[in-house]
Formats: sequence, structure tokens, C-alpha cells
Amino acid sequence: MQNFTLHTHNGEQHFDGRASAETMIAAAAAKGFATIGVTNHLIVHPNIKQNLEKEPMFFNNFADMEKTCRRHIEILQNLKGKYNIDIKIGFETDFFTHKEWRNGFEKMLSRLEVDYLIGASHFLKNEDESFLCNIYYLKDLNPRPDDAALRRLVHNHYRNIEAAIRSGYFRFIAHLDYCAIFDLGEEEEFNEDKYRLIAALKETKTAFEINTSGYDRINRPHPAPWIIKELADSGVKTLLSDDSHHPDHLGRHFAEAETLLEELGWNPADRLQLADL
Repeated sequence: MQNFTLHTHNGEQHFDGRASAETMIAAAAAKGFATIGVTNHLIVHPNIKQNLEKEPMFFNNFADMEKTCRRHIEILQNLKGKYNIDIKIGFETDFFTHKEWRNGFEKMLSRLEVDYLIGASHFLKNEDESFLCNIYYLKDLNPRPDDAALRRLVHNHYRNIEAAIRSGYFRFIAHLDYCAIFDLGEEEEFNEDKYRLIAALKETKTAFEINTSGYDRINRPHPAPWIIKELADSGVKTLLSDDSHHPDHLGRHFAEAETLLEELGWNPADRLQLADL
């Protein structure tokens, strides 16, 4: 079974993990993992206006985001060598296509020393990104978009993930159908969007994660098994991610996901290895 985890979160600096980086690292070492990657959220966009007080890990300027990223890196660097486990430093990065975002992101990234980035999308947005809403807070949005507007936003969400895949920034892409947690994007009309993601992964040979947190939320991993099956024998790499926010999450449902990969005919050679980072 996979003996590393590369998608974990901790609770320093108002991030959404529920334990310190040291607690997470010590727990991973105790479970016998060879490597842990700590990948707190990198969420910054000039048009993020909602929930900045409720969610202090969201930023609308790169200067403050960079300070937080540097502290994340410093905390992890100071823990290297303390436990019998290799520590990788990364970020789960919400991707946007906005020119100002890409310019700011590339400049900030050039000044940070990280091992890898995970691509993600947790937001609904309109075409020009003047409107952004973290999907978790859609329930609080007033007024809530009508059904037609909401469908457009979900289509945009999937197109944003496709753009993230094609951007070349990311070592792998997180939870391709994250919005399914909120019962969004599950209708047949969104299958074309999902096939576009599959095509983008195949064309770019960008790796994707099988996010096992889905077993706890919607009784299946992210992405749906049919998407994983479509990517079998394509040369696209995959790995298991527990998306841990608590020590008890480390390695969660890896056994079930390993069985699923075997049932879907995944070649062991098409598994992302630490040497691939």
C-alpha cells in the first residue's frame, strides 16, 4: 500500500487543519509513512470579497499571502530531521485564469522554495472572475443564484479546473469533482465538462489524485470511479491522497482505494512515485 501522503493540512496561521504541523508529522511517522507533504491552502485573488473575516486563510492581495506562505515554509523547515520521516513542502493552490492573478502568482512563486504544488478549485466564478464564491459558502450567499445562473457557474468551475490542468503549474490536481460534495455538477449535462478534464489530463500527462476523503463525505472517492476508469491505460499518473486535516485522517481509506484501482485495471507503473516530484 502507498506509504506516503502528499495532501495534508495543519492548523497554524488560521489554516483549516485541526492539529499543528508537528502533530501531523509525528503521527505520520508513527503510522510508518516514509514521506509527508504538508500543503496548506494558497487562496488569493483580488476579487475575493466574501468571508475574509470568517476565513482568514483567504487573501485578496499577494503581499499578505506571501508572508503567510513564508511562515508555512519556515515552520516545516524547522521540523525537518526531528522525526523519522521525510517532509515535503507544498501548497494546495486555487487556480484562477485572471491575468492579474497569474502575474502575481508567478512573481510570488519565484520567491518561494517549495517542493511541489497541487492544483485545486474550490470556487464558483463568472467568466471575468469579478464574482467569486467559495463553494462551501454558497449556502450563505444572498441572493443565491437562480438555477440557470448556478449551472453556468458550475460549468465555469469545471472549465477552470481544465485550465489548471493545462497551466503546467501543478504536479497533480486535487479532487477533480470536488463540487459533488455539495450535490453540484452531478447531472448529465456536466459530463461533457468532465470528459474535457479527462482529455486535458491525457494530453498534458498531468497527474491527478484519488482523494479518499470522499469516502467519508459521499461514499466514494474523488473523482468518481468512472472517471478513474476512463484514465486507466492512458499514461496519466495517479496517487492516493487522504486530504488530512486531522491526524486520524492520515491514510484514511487507502485500502479501499487500492482495491478500487486494482478492480479498474490500473497498472502499478502508472502510480505517481516520490521520485516523480
